[in-house]
Amino acid sequence: MEDKEKSQSNRVFLILAVILLVLSGILAWQLYEQKEANDQLAMEKQQLTIEKDQLTTELDDLLGKYTTLEDDNGQLSQELEEQRQLILELRADVEKYKGDAGKLGWYQSQLKAMNEKYEVMEAKYDSLFAAHDSLQGEFGTLEGEYTKQTGLNQELTSENMNLANKVAMGSVLTAYKIAVEGVRTKKEKVNNKASRIEKLRVCFTLSENAIAKAGSKTVYIRIVGPDGKVFSKGREEEFDFEGGKMSYSMSKDIDYTNAQIEDLCMYYVAPTAKFVSGKHTVEIYIDKALIGTSAVSLR
Repeated sequence: MEDKEKSQSNRVFLILAVILLVLSGILAWQLYEQKEANDQLAMEKQQLTIEKDQLTTELDDLLGKYTTLEDDNGQLSQELEEQRQLILELRADVEKYKGDAGKLGWYQSQLKAMNEKYEVMEAKYDSLFAAHDSLQGEFGTLEGEYTKQTGLNQELTSENMNLANKVAMGSVLTAYKIAVEGVRTKKEKVNNKASRIEKLRVCFTLSENAIAKAGSKTVYIRIVGPDGKVFSKGREEEFDFEGGKMSYSMSKDIDYTNAQIEDLCMYYVAPTAKFVSGKHTVEIYIDKALIGTSAVSLR
């Protein structure tokens, strides 16, 4: 009986040992497969890293080529600058790359397109350089002829400038018979006592000028008080003169037909404070030119 129990016990141990041996084999096989997978993943990651570094290097090389084009041309054209910015943006994106094989393939396709674009642009600039060299040769020939012609033209230019200056001076209008008076009431009674007048009246005759430009013109009048200040209603009362702005006291639009205009009168109403005694100077401007001046002394 004991021998029979011992035999059964040995059989159980044997079965367990076989099971353990099988499980150990299976586990060893799984560990082997896992190691193989990890090694393969590590190799793929290493390869992707190598390809990323190579891509970065090629982008740097392409950027250097565009820099060379910049040196050759002195200054980048808009097209070159746009391509440089695209390369810099792609390079910055590559720096963030974490190992996506699909993304790496997209990077490589973009780099290929950029290289093809560079080859087209390089060929275009080479063509432009060749045309430039040809034009330089033609320019050298023309320059000699131009130097000869310049000497002949200088005398003619000087004569033309003198004639143009004479025409410009001759086209300036003139104001004469200028009368500046203080007046009061609607009857415009003349009175030169500062405390009694209500406005200054400026009347003049505008000259005839056949070569002046006809049409609408604006007459500007500046009234300068005894203190040297121009009577003006505000900063907006300005006109262009000799590259700057000048304040004016009053203005009037006229239609000039190259004929003389007589008794052209303009009125400046007294400021809130009455006119002060002293000399008041009047300047008349048309077409950005001073055409006449006069004065009145108020008592």
